[in-house]
Amino acid sequence: MPLRESASEVKTLAPSNGAPYGSRGGFRKITITLPQESYERLISEAARRKIAAEPNHLLSALIREALTSYLERLQPKNPQPATEKSSR
Repeated sequence: MPLRESASEVKTLAPSNGAPYGSRGGFRKITITLPQESYERLISEAARRKIAAEPNHLLSALIREALTSYLERLQPKNPQPATEKSSR
């Protein structure tokens, strides 16, 4: 599963992944434990974004973005109504 998403997908899925510096906004602080491989992938993506001057290069922002994307795939905010199958 690719870790990266296009910038337009990020804006669509999680337009406010970060609070202003020094502000926690409406966020809840949690602690997580990651496998070494996942941590290394996060560090690599954070470095890539920082070098490319892209937004959300902090680890917490990357994790929020990935979690938001994952949860959207599980249950979209505005799910499409199920189409009825025609029975013949």
